[in-house]
Amino acid sequence: MSLRSLLHYVSLDGAGGVELQFVEFVHAARQLTGIQQAVVACGDQINPLVADRLASTGVPATFEKYTGPIKLPKWPRAIRARHQRRLVRRVRPDAVVIWNRLRASLDTLAAAGPQRCVYWERGASWFAGETPAKRQFLANVPAALCNSFAARRMLELRWGYQGRVQVVPNALRPSLLPDRPMARRAPTGECLRLGLVARLQPIKGVAVALQALATLRARGVEASLAIAGDGPGRERLVNLAEHLGISDRVCFEGLVADMGAFYQRIDVLVHPALREPFGQIAVEAGVYGVPAVVAAVDGLVEVIRHEQTGLCVLPTLALSTYAELGGGTSDLPPFVYDPASDQLQEPKVVDPAHLADALTRLIHDVDLYERLSKQAVAAAIQDFDFTEHVRDALAAIDGFVG
Repeated sequence: MSLRSLLHYVSLDGAGGVELQFVEFVHAARQLTGIQQAVVACGDQINPLVADRLASTGVPATFEKYTGPIKLPKWPRAIRARHQRRLVRRVRPDAVVIWNRLRASLDTLAAAGPQRCVYWERGASWFAGETPAKRQFLANVPAALCNSFAARRMLELRWGYQGRVQVVPNALRPSLLPDRPMARRAPTGECLRLGLVARLQPIKGVAVALQALATLRARGVEASLAIAGDGPGRERLVNLAEHLGISDRVCFEGLVADMGAFYQRIDVLVHPALREPFGQIAVEAGVYGVPAVVAAVDGLVEVIRHEQTGLCVLPTLALSTYAELGGGTSDLPPFVYDPASDQLQEPKVVDPAHLADALTRLIHDVDLYERLSKQAVAAAIQDFDFTEHVRDALAAIDGFVG
């Protein structure tokens, strides 16, 4: 491998899956290859949880918009452009990896030179906003990594991307690998323990999960729902649970530090998202033997193989029904990828009754539950190995810029 140095441009304001995956990628890349790396944080801060973990890797970080404590003005643009050139000259990278940033990366391309820039698509191509800057960026960046086949097709079908593309699926973060991955026995307790992991925003379909829980309860199925995650939709969802009469069966746990412990105390992962480029949480739950019931949309069907490692429920309801179910309407994508037709379409919503049907089937069929649990563990270990993920990504970057 000719690659000796990398410069990463990435937003680290939050502490979600992308940010934590990034930190472990940087750490593993350094351990495996000794490649020199540096980070340019593109937001106004680095989340404290991420900052601590990034500091432990020994990889230096600076800010795209700041010089010391001083925030650089947007205008005139030449000020920030000069700062970008200084950052690149300081590191002198062989390759610049732009993580999931479509809308504000033209200055990076200009500072580094397109020939050594690689865009890593992890969901940004779904976002609303058809801006000339996005199209200009994609017309000029010559190569892209994608975390799923769905992400690749979104770039190609929606944005007309014609550069070189390599699909490198996400992988199981080493920090989440249990000491002894084991399949589960079918739940025999009085109450089925459902779990949902998501930022509380409309695209994650949390309202659908609450409606499905209410349907299960109406059918006489004792079930509860633990929700790991926080976000702007929390109050609306708490009110929805109260309206449905299931508040005593729903626990909003907020941000959970020990996700391994969370997966250990649930029986089934529920993820009826309206959009999901990959579905990292399904891999995480799988290695703990937790079968997942997910929406058959975007990259989720690449992570959960229907009837093998979980169940995929086809979204059938028009997007216009989402508000009636209690879902929010802000920041919904204009398109999602339909794996069955290999086409883009307007987002659809999983019918809560169909989700409840899949959950009912899973808990009443002991053989099915235990088979899915066993195969989910095996798939998480064999198909989503983090070391292979890092090696594949670095090899692709090396091939792009070599």
